[in-house]
This record gives sequence, structure tokens and C-alpha cells, in this order.
Amino acid sequence: MNILVNALGVKDSGGGIVLRKLLGELLKHKENNYIFICNRNKLFHELSERYRSNTCFAFHFVDSSSLAYRIYFENWKFRKIVRFFNIDLIYNFSGTAQAFKTPQLVKIHNLLFYSKKLDRAYWKRGHYKLWLKEVFFKRLFFKFMLQRVNHIEIQSSHVSNNLADFLDIRNKTLYVKSDINVSNTSFRSPRKYTFPARVKFLYIVGPHFDYIHKNLGDFTGAMLKLYDIGFDFEINITLTKDRLEASNSWNTLLNSKTNFLGYVEDQDKIRELFSNDTILISTSVVESLGLNVIEGIKNGIITITPDEDYSNAVYGKDTYKYKIFNIDSLVGTILDVVNRQGPYGKFITSAQNSLKSRELEKFDNVVDVFDRVLQNKKDSMP
Repeated sequence: MNILVNALGVKDSGGGIVLRKLLGELLKHKENNYIFICNRNKLFHELSERYRSNTCFAFHFVDSSSLAYRIYFENWKFRKIVRFFNIDLIYNFSGTAQAFKTPQLVKIHNLLFYSKKLDRAYWKRGHYKLWLKEVFFKRLFFKFMLQRVNHIEIQSSHVSNNLADFLDIRNKTLYVKSDINVSNTSFRSPRKYTFPARVKFLYIVGPHFDYIHKNLGDFTGAMLKLYDIGFDFEINITLTKDRLEASNSWNTLLNSKTNFLGYVEDQDKIRELFSNDTILISTSVVESLGLNVIEGIKNGIITITPDEDYSNAVYGKDTYKYKIFNIDSLVGTILDVVNRQGPYGKFITSAQNSLKSRELEKFDNVVDVFDRVLQNKKDSMP
């Protein structure tokens, strides 16, 4: 079987983490050939070098990453690639699709274009032009493509509900696929908590931290309230001081409490962040998965997330929740955690078990999904 993996648009971020797991899954099925179409960037340069000896992988680089060029490339250049490599299936790894009949599987990573909650957040702030640019026009584009696709891969059951708000999915086949490693060795024992010792707040966010969907304002507002009442804490945040100070969502009063870590790539340094007396806080309006919270749970620390459908579907009930866009609610949850005095270990272990059980219910290898798609194609033929 020859699979064309369309990875255009994937960079070294959350998509990169999921992509690395994908490669591990594909290596279990070396009887197939996998042709990757990808942007010329650091992530794919490293991957092509790492897997150079694996003859089942072939990486082909595209220099331009603009959306207009991507549309052209996928719908015209792909035709030649499909014919040349005798492609059986196109795996669109980052949400796009093609206007021809080759069997396709589309993976939905990004729910920013399929969230009524996020729409209301833009409108409430009066950011109508920004909403049109960042959400609405892109929604029309991706929705137009998904309407012509029969097979969609999602990371969690809640994604289907988001899609159904904007797209008729009754005739679509959705495959819920696990994108995280939940082997027993991937989970760490619960960290130790000795409150009222100094609390270390961990906020993991990437280059789009100032976008409305990341909702940094909830975190900043809560930290300022804790600062005002003399609460003993420090902040570890994966951004530079310069970038945060240039943001409208940050307050420099917090600088003295903050360790500005910048982008952290070294895996050992990342694991060090999940330390004793650390609480990870996520304030995202919408997520398809939320890898930072998942890593927090797997590494045995307390996590606080918005009480939204996505967090309940992905992380389960055994994480602390707060009412989104409500700073007092976030502060209240933090104080409740600190004042509760345990049993934190039991609560964290329960969250880990819940995460594990949810992921084990999903497809654990994408090649199994490929087989289902192609079998459905054969069954539908006259």
C-alpha cells in the first residue's frame, strides 16, 4: 500500500509532537510505503535525517508555506504525485483535502474554526474584523473541503460535536484516534505537595500565546489577584520576558514573580518543570486535545483547566476546573486546591487512570484507520 502523507503546514509545535508519534506507528507497518509532503523547516529536516535509513519513508520538501500556494500544490501537484507513486490513500494530516477521487482521510487538529464559544469571545470583545480574518474566512475554506470528504480522523469525541455545529456530519465516518503514549512507563508517580509552601505555577504556551483562544488574560488576572493578597508563588512560563511585556495580556507587576523560560525544547528540561508543589494552569477556550495538560497529568502534577466540554472529554472529571473568563473562579479554584491539604496523590493517580482508560478506547495505530477507509471504499464500489 502506498500512502501519501500530506504534512504541509506542520511546524515544530503540538503538531510536531503528534507527527513524531505517527512515524512510530507507521514503522510498525514497513510493508507499506509512506511519501511525506512537507515544508522545508527544522522539524522535517531532523525527521528526514533521523529516518534516512528507513526505506519505507520518503520526504519531499515544499518551500512555500502560504495558504494560497498550498491550495494550488495540493489540488494540482498532488495529481502528478498520486499518479507517479501509484498512491492508494492520501492522509491529510493537517485538515485540508483535495478535489479529486483518490481515497482520503482528513485529520482534524485545529478546532479554532469550529467553536461557537470562541466566536462569542471575539464578538464580546468587539474584535469583528479580527474574527473575520482569523476564524470566519478560514472556516469557510476548511468547511468547503470537509463537505467533500467522507472519512475524518479526530482526537476526541467532543470534536464531533464541534464539527456538527457547522457541518452536516451524518454521512461522515469519524475515527477517534489516540495521539498520546499511555503505556505504564510513560506515567510518573504523583509529585509531592507540601502546601502552604511556595506554589509554582506552570503555564505552557507557544508563539500564539496572545491569540484570544489561548486566553492568557485569565491567567494574568488570577496571578495579579494572588499577588495583591500576598499569596506566596512563582511562575514558570514558556515565553520570553520581551514577548510577554509587548503583550496586552501581561502585567509587568508579575515580572518579579516570573521565570521567563522562553521556548523549551530539551526533553529533560521539560520534565524538570513538572516538579513538586507545581500546579499547571491551562486557560484555552477550545482544544482538540491539549497536550500540555496531558503532559502535566502524565508527569504527576495537579492541573487546573476550564470547565468546558473539551476538558471533560479529554482529561476527565479528575482535574480541577474553573469557570472560563471568570478570574475570581480561577482564584477560588487555586485557593481551594492549596487549602484542601490532599490527598493530592490519590487525586492525581485517578486523573492518570482516567486519561489512560479514555485513550485505550480509541484507535491506537493510524494504519488500522487506513485499512478501514480503504475497506469502506471497496464496500461502496458497485
